[in-house]
Amino acid sequence: MSTAILLLAALSECATPLAGPLRLPSLTQLVHQTQLQPDDEAVQDAAIGAPPGAPIQAQQPLGDPFGSLIDLNWLGTLSDNLLFAVDVSGRVQYNTSTRQWSTTQFYGFDLYKVFSDDTGDIATMVLQGFATRIDNVNPHPFFFSHGTDWQFLYRMFHVNVRVDPRGRMNVKVGHYEMPFGIEALLNSNGTLRQFGTARNLGVKADWGVTLNGVTRAVEYEVGIGRGSGMEWHSTGSPFQFAGRVGTIRDADQWIGLSGFWGDLWRPNNVQLERRRIGIDLGMHRGPFTWMAEVSGGTNDGDAAVNALLELDWHAPDDEWLLYGQFQAWTQDTNGWDDNLQLILGMQWAMDSHLVLSLQYIQNLTMFNDASRAAIIQFQTRYRF
Repeated sequence: MSTAILLLAALSECATPLAGPLRLPSLTQLVHQTQLQPDDEAVQDAAIGAPPGAPIQAQQPLGDPFGSLIDLNWLGTLSDNLLFAVDVSGRVQYNTSTRQWSTTQFYGFDLYKVFSDDTGDIATMVLQGFATRIDNVNPHPFFFSHGTDWQFLYRMFHVNVRVDPRGRMNVKVGHYEMPFGIEALLNSNGTLRQFGTARNLGVKADWGVTLNGVTRAVEYEVGIGRGSGMEWHSTGSPFQFAGRVGTIRDADQWIGLSGFWGDLWRPNNVQLERRRIGIDLGMHRGPFTWMAEVSGGTNDGDAAVNALLELDWHAPDDEWLLYGQFQAWTQDTNGWDDNLQLILGMQWAMDSHLVLSLQYIQNLTMFNDASRAAIIQFQTRYRF
């Protein structure tokens, strides 16, 4: 497959709590009352499900809002509150230690539907599926059979139903992202920029159900899942409980507390045990944001502590995003051992369809004194 196809670009997903009607009208109301175009900021915020008073997503959309949409007016009334996009992306990675290249391709769709009546929004449905190809990816994710393989992967695939008319309680059912730490605030799915949720918890998204909501001072999400991640597996009775409660993500600062308890499914009858308690906080000042997350617990009974610190800058027009991260992974297995990483990255939203991303990862230390490899990643995403 040609390099041009490999370097087409993918999506970011939306998994934030359903917004309450007190301060954020429904998507239908926004369009009908203000005659907005699909790429207007208010419609984008409604589309990604940002809770009221949450400019972290609005001011830092990472080039991934629902700005590129297929015209669905031919569907008549079925097109009300319906957004649909096709996402194609390619990712190239080079490891300086092994001196090997690897590639990943994503070909998928992103469907977002808000069900509303005269009283406001009733439920939100998000369906995202991707045919995914990896080539020479080693070690490969456990849901692939080999380092070169095809799989159909679900990202967010759920319905969030409002129970309380003011949005203080909603029930989400399906494949959802773990409500834990910074990942619950900023959507990193399908991008190079990550916050370590999958590595920390052993799972980033899972099948299950959550309760979530937003009040004037607090937002929360807590749920129970199968514990098998991408696919539904019940061998060994895996499970996970995850939850986060925090202050509203306003323009100044936030703080949140998270917890995780899981026995996770892995192939060949292997089970992964993870326990975590974490705290995340951040501050937004003009074009700059700093964020931090610290969590501690156990990995299969061994004590573990993980930390992340990020400082980023985004252009006023959201065309550019620059960020620097420090990530630390430590575990006490017959003595403390750690993996420390410095990460530098950028995203360039060339237009409403195309986003280019570049990231450099330098391992400062490695577990078991392994080679301190550097990893260079490049990704393009095209959305239409």
